[in-house]
Amino acid sequence: MDGKKKITAAEARELTGNVYLDRVETAAYMGISEKWLATHRFDGPTMLKVGNKALYRLKDIENYMRQQEMRR
Repeated sequence: MDGKKKITAAEARELTGNVYLDRVETAAYMGISEKWLATHRFDGPTMLKVGNKALYRLKDIENYMRQQEMRR
């Protein structure tokens, strides 16, 4: 053991206030396809790459969706 306390995802969420979703969860939340997210990885919501996994912060998803609102 390296002597450092390991924290759970719930504890990390509490500390940082960040909620992370994977590509499947993000697509479901936004009501779009996973393929759309993969295709729009540079002009869609901000993505974090951790190893080979794409993660999205819930606040980044919300910000992106707010920016897409159309006003009449």
